[in-house]
Amino acid sequence: MTAPFSSRNTEAAALARTLARLAPTALPLLLSGETGVGKSFVAAHLHRLSRPGRPLVVVDCAAIPAGLLASELFGHTAGAFTDASRARTGRLEQAADGTVVLDRVDTLPAEAQVVLLRVLEERHFTPVGSMGSRPLRARIVALGGEGLADRVGHGEVRSDLYHRLAGFAAELPPLRRRPEDIVPFARTALRRAARHAGRRLTFERDAETLLAAYPWPGNFRELTTVVERTALLAAGPEVTATDLGVPARWPAMAELAVVRRLPLAELTRLYGLAVLAAERGNVSQAARVLGISRRTLIRWRTSQ
Repeated sequence: MTAPFSSRNTEAAALARTLARLAPTALPLLLSGETGVGKSFVAAHLHRLSRPGRPLVVVDCAAIPAGLLASELFGHTAGAFTDASRARTGRLEQAADGTVVLDRVDTLPAEAQVVLLRVLEERHFTPVGSMGSRPLRARIVALGGEGLADRVGHGEVRSDLYHRLAGFAAELPPLRRRPEDIVPFARTALRRAARHAGRRLTFERDAETLLAAYPWPGNFRELTTVVERTALLAAGPEVTATDLGVPARWPAMAELAVVRRLPLAELTRLYGLAVLAAERGNVSQAARVLGISRRTLIRWRTSQ
């Protein structure tokens, strides 16, 4: 599945082309964006484009205590500290001339940021307890949360570290700004999930309408989860809007309408479909809730 990288959306497609041109280079990349938007996927895709067959080492910066960062990244010799009974190769050395992905790099505490900055500037690191340094040969791709550049101004991320990581910096657009990509990605995800479940499934048109209009605050991760669950629980071979189970977050429709510049008539129709899904496909009950006729609701359901 390549939707976080390949895209029908103009903004996302332009970014993908730029990243593809930069993939063969050694330029450090800094990718930021909301949770679930596909940062890790894009980093791995860029690695496959530029360094196939070489190591890809992912470091979750948020999971490493500050006091252990040097040992984790640089390795250590036997006896370097109390619990170091054996020598250990660090992540940077494991990566060799491949790629190191620094995930959630913006969560590093201040002292750890200083350590990382020094290594990136000198392109050398020294295992804990060793007298000799090792060259940093890997390409660095750093990942951070949304609004990363703004947090530099607030002092949460060192500006010198940011600029060292950001040979090229990009914030991946959230899925709600990429409505063209939602249904194609969902169809691909459904085929894969259905194959794993031993089923043959397709989406009904009203299900695809709701998928495309839903704001997806969890982005591709949330969409994938919904589709995988639906592949297991859908009653029949055609997935309906009721099967999706997404309307719980539909109070965000007003915000979505502003982002998408939806006409009022379209917003009204989509709200009607959301109520219909919430009423488990019961047209009569949904029409009563909406205060409209069954005929109107049926027309909304069958129109594009």
